[in-house]
Amino acid sequence: MTMQDPAIILTTINARYTHPAFGLRCLWANLGPLQDLAVIHEFTLGQPSLEIAESVMAQNPRIIGFGVYIWNVFQITQVVQVLKAVRPEITVVLGGPEVAYEYEGTPLFEAADYLIRGEGDEAFAALASEVLAGNVPSEKVLAAEPPDVARLPLPYAVYTEEDLARRLTYVESSRGCPFQCEFCLSSLDTRVREFPLESFLTSMAQLLDRGVRRIKFVDRTFNLRPERVARILGFFLGHWREGMQVHFEILPDRLTRDMLAQIAEFPPEGLRLEVGVQTFNAECQEVIGRKQDLEKTQEYLAFLRTQTGALIHADLIAGLPGESWESFREGFDKLLRLAPHEIQVGILKRLKGAPIARHAASRRMAFNPQPPYDVLQTDLLSFEQLQRLKRFARYFDLYYNSGNFPRSLPLLWRTQPSPFNAFMALSDDLWSKTGRTHRLPLVNLVRHLYDLLIADGAGEREEIADALEQDFRRLPGRKDKLSFL
Repeated sequence: MTMQDPAIILTTINARYTHPAFGLRCLWANLGPLQDLAVIHEFTLGQPSLEIAESVMAQNPRIIGFGVYIWNVFQITQVVQVLKAVRPEITVVLGGPEVAYEYEGTPLFEAADYLIRGEGDEAFAALASEVLAGNVPSEKVLAAEPPDVARLPLPYAVYTEEDLARRLTYVESSRGCPFQCEFCLSSLDTRVREFPLESFLTSMAQLLDRGVRRIKFVDRTFNLRPERVARILGFFLGHWREGMQVHFEILPDRLTRDMLAQIAEFPPEGLRLEVGVQTFNAECQEVIGRKQDLEKTQEYLAFLRTQTGALIHADLIAGLPGESWESFREGFDKLLRLAPHEIQVGILKRLKGAPIARHAASRRMAFNPQPPYDVLQTDLLSFEQLQRLKRFARYFDLYYNSGNFPRSLPLLWRTQPSPFNAFMALSDDLWSKTGRTHRLPLVNLVRHLYDLLIADGAGEREEIADALEQDFRRLPGRKDKLSFL
């Protein structure tokens, strides 16, 4: 090992380049005297597994720590198998939510040397110290106790100038969630631990001084304590710079009038709020242990959309136990009428360790055995219906969430009393004619919507053509001729 070679590599495969691995930065910040021996080396999906293995082996590390998630477990398995075949002396340590539960017998666990279950901020540093000292732990699986976040060094100085200029900046002011929604791993530990607010805000000020503009909080539910929310929102209002955007995940019924008033003070699109709705079915909420006031949810969503400039991204889950086709349709229609900027139609996933699995037998739920472990059928939704919903979700991203059709989609809602039924008709038609959900050029999407609007009598031909033409031309650079209009 040369002087330039790190003894420890912290690595993962990110979904996209713009999404840096926050967990790796937390590990590095807590390495103490080992920091000078460690580097962070990130990859993205699409990079060949052999090239990733070659890249990390070329640095001659003694330890490699992998962050394993639902989107990268398959590829990391390939990388680790290659590493251990070629360089078995390298110590491979696994961590992350995808290997915290049900890891026994998996190819990845079999190939690795150690697995740290839980938050590894302190546990990884302790393990690395032992390995580098030649004291090989006898236990392969190490259970990490949740650390006292008040004593953890914060990771924000680990972000590079390139990170801050070109990527999202993830931050956390708390860990844990007090709620017990069974589809979420956070339901296994309902303790909420808050980072000391003064040191956290000092770190935020330092990030802003370094030029950061896009900040995303990873707190599971940001708006738990009104006085803390007021301090954080007040800080960003007082330090606002042009071009900033701050992202929070919130529960809408936990908002207060004071929070809403403070949110309304931010510049248009300055806040991006990820609003957890998940379902409007009260029976379904009870089954999965979710406590949410549905009337307040609708009231506060309407306020956010009409009285503030915040960008609203709302989540809705299809396939929950107790949710039928009809009740999901009703919930979708309620949410769409509230007009959030984006509606993320997600398909229920059986995350490893999540309590939702307990309903498998009683609700006749079948799940995909491969990531992302999405539900395949329930007692109320057939396999065929869930396949249609998956395509619906994908096409809804392309038409609604993309923002590409603001004038023409309202014409689609005219065609049926239920917006869900109207879009499902478009989804079924698009699938029957293309047989694909990806690699669909925008021109093709315009053509399919045009044909359906004409066939369903959504308006006069000239009105439909004009709406689609304006939507297509609203951004510069679109030079294709829409001769069919």
